[in-house]
Amino acid sequence: MAVGCLALSACGGGDDDTASASGGTAQGSAPALTGDPIKIGYGASMSGPQASNGLGAQAVAHAWQEYTNSHGGVLGHPVDIKVVDTKNTVPGATSVAKDFLKDDSVDAIFLTDLVAEGAMGDLFKDTPVAVISGGGSSDLLWSKLPGVFQDVSGSDYTIKAYADQAKADKGTKFGWAACAEVAVCQENGGKAMSYAQSIGMTPTGTQLVSASAPDYTAECLSFIGKGTDAIAFNIGFSVGTRFASDCLQQGYTGIFSVINSGFDQQAFGKVSGFRSTGGTNGFPWWADAAPVKTYRDAMKKYSPEGIVTSGNSTAIWSSFELMKKALENAKPAEINRATVLDAMYGVKDETLGGLLPEPVTFTKGQPSKPVGCSWLFTFDAGQDNPKSIVPDKSGNGADGDLASTCIGY
Repeated sequence: MAVGCLALSACGGGDDDTASASGGTAQGSAPALTGDPIKIGYGASMSGPQASNGLGAQAVAHAWQEYTNSHGGVLGHPVDIKVVDTKNTVPGATSVAKDFLKDDSVDAIFLTDLVAEGAMGDLFKDTPVAVISGGGSSDLLWSKLPGVFQDVSGSDYTIKAYADQAKADKGTKFGWAACAEVAVCQENGGKAMSYAQSIGMTPTGTQLVSASAPDYTAECLSFIGKGTDAIAFNIGFSVGTRFASDCLQQGYTGIFSVINSGFDQQAFGKVSGFRSTGGTNGFPWWADAAPVKTYRDAMKKYSPEGIVTSGNSTAIWSSFELMKKALENAKPAEINRATVLDAMYGVKDETLGGLLPEPVTFTKGQPSKPVGCSWLFTFDAGQDNPKSIVPDKSGNGADGDLASTCIGY
């Protein structure tokens, strides 16, 4: 059986790259679902150098669908999510997106592919269907086109946050570990070095990190030789854990600056000596707030093998919740791609009670406004959970762990 089918309850008809999140959900006295299914096409990188992001998306999509359908659906409609592997390539993502665009039964499209997303702008120009970010990052897509909806911080913000949070944790010499497979990771490194210098840090350069490399001794020794005391990870967490372990074995004593899908609490918690300052564009999974507990419980029940302790997963959950809230507010007589698109444009000053980092508004005919807030934390191996860095002023009006920090764009 294909990897795309492992976490879900049923698989599409014979396509090894396709998984349907449909399956039995109603248990006991679950509300009856009487409306036609809301069909969501989800393109996710379930293979390739950053497959962990897409596999995480698959697990969240399944959990959200099952939880939602067992709690009344969306306005009485069940949701039916079809997840297809984009293969972490532009051709793969383009093929998947074209199929969804041509299929009039698809009411909304979600996308999680940090490698391909920046090249999708021409395809989604004048889109007739809402294209919703699944933890997306590229400003070349998410803040450029109408009909493409972003509710978390993008790459330009993230570049600044890496350096700002490292400096706040007393880092002085700043290095950038970039995924070798993705050109934009290297481009981000140049921007990060310039920004670090502008805030008084000493840039120590970029090291390219290949997911297939047997070890990272040379890259670590280069950072150490330049006195680097803060290394930013623009790499997936599965590679990041290996890189951190190698650097620590070579005598690195500084901190690691981690953000979004580059951090997973469980994975880094196993790396002895790991110390980090971090940020997440998805809500803090460790918060005690009721909506966060709902997320954790749903993941535990419906996707127990999925990654819970990651901002990539929480960002995707909040994007699903935002679409649901938009439709519940709009209450369209019929749910189709046109009414979902209209409902998304009806979102005004929405924070989902603290699940979004700042009040989000979408305006018809205009691109999404770049999000300039996120949640900051520190995390060292051996700790039960990250420790939130609570801001002086909350960016989303929430308090405690859900209070976000705004750096701006």
